[in-house]
Amino acid sequence: MGRRSSAVEQGSHKPRVGGSIPPVGTNSSGIGARFRGNVVASFPEIIGGKVIVALSGGSDSMALLLLLHTAADLHLRCHAVHVHHHVRGAEADDDASFCAATCARLGVAFTLAHIDHVRPRGVSSEAWWRSQRYRLLETVRADVDAVAVATGHTLDDQAETVLLKLLRGSGPRGVAGIRPRTARVIRPLLPFRHDELRRFLVAADQRWREDSSNRATELPRVMVRNRILPELESRFPNAKKHLAAFAAALADDERELARELQTRATWPGLRSPVARAGVVALPAALRHRWLLELAARLPLAEPPSREQIAQFDRLLAGTQPSALDLGRHIILRRRGADLVLEPEGIPRFAPIPVGAGATRLPGGFFARIACPTTGERHWAVLRADLLDRHLTWRSVRPGERMPGEPKGRIARLLQGAGVPRPWRSAWPVLEADGRMVWLPAVAVVTGWEAAGGGIRAALEEPWQYLVKS
Repeated sequence: MGRRSSAVEQGSHKPRVGGSIPPVGTNSSGIGARFRGNVVASFPEIIGGKVIVALSGGSDSMALLLLLHTAADLHLRCHAVHVHHHVRGAEADDDASFCAATCARLGVAFTLAHIDHVRPRGVSSEAWWRSQRYRLLETVRADVDAVAVATGHTLDDQAETVLLKLLRGSGPRGVAGIRPRTARVIRPLLPFRHDELRRFLVAADQRWREDSSNRATELPRVMVRNRILPELESRFPNAKKHLAAFAAALADDERELARELQTRATWPGLRSPVARAGVVALPAALRHRWLLELAARLPLAEPPSREQIAQFDRLLAGTQPSALDLGRHIILRRRGADLVLEPEGIPRFAPIPVGAGATRLPGGFFARIACPTTGERHWAVLRADLLDRHLTWRSVRPGERMPGEPKGRIARLLQGAGVPRPWRSAWPVLEADGRMVWLPAVAVVTGWEAAGGGIRAALEEPWQYLVKS
């Protein structure tokens, strides 16, 4: 969504209290006509439809909202969504209030969404918030039947991303930068500079929110934004433009190679290996992009680096390493003739009491009792009187059998249910008063099923909302 918003309202003009904002084509910068041309050329499917606008309250997202809302000839219906992260106290509350008030004044539908999942262990805050924002935006899009989600990424964001990826040693997928479109997400502001969007807002008498963290130069992206790129542009005036153009050209190459790859390859999932020989048989350039495509299907913080690609070549050749850590506790492993995608193992854990809301379990799992339907992979309807008992989650025990199950040990039942091998030795089970009542992925223990009404229990796997099957 571009730069995040924060505590200070910016803009040299007071916002209008009533009345309409001038159509975008009438402003002196001509940004409205250019914006409309970009939408017609790049995102024609949204014309005449409903669009979700990711609205942080910052200048980029606010400009996006106004440009879409006032482009009368595109016949768009905007629905703004502000995602509340619940990490900045009153400042975040003020952001939400500002966005709601602005949408009310403009007559734009508005939804306030909340990040209420607990961040899994080992996942950076920024990456987790980003993944949850997109999850919530997609949820609202589906709920209101919008054609797309629009975010406020700009040419400046693109230049920063490309430079950071190069400096961090990213492979070609990463250096290709921010895509104009990813599934249902579109980024209509990528051709536009941050400064020209702010000038547009000032001309429209529209304020915005300014994020104080955008001045925290200890953060790599902020350092690139505020120190490195300005110095480069002082010596090479079109540096940002050239970096963005480089990303666009590389993205075109990546798309063509991806089309070729789709006709010649398959990829593993957490429960489905693929033959190593099929990947080895690909030309070198496609082998590397096979790994990049696999990474794109996973919730990784970064695409594979050049060093990881080199390790992948050795893994395919049958030498060391035999396993490649892709990040976020996801491992690509060579096992015999197959390539297997596996999570890291779960540490065994002692009983954990069930609390209100979500219960965070070791390994990044989340468990819920008496919860609504939210799409978890594993769920069961249990007897309502369970709520009167002492409920706990614990790991399965070595050699343990499921009560009333004559067909084998729990480890074998989990294997038959497709639970990945590293999870089986410490898989969570639900107990009531010290007795097993539910083995997720397998079954409810006999006698604990609901007979007519009941309560819903659910277990959410790590990355459940993000791993593409």
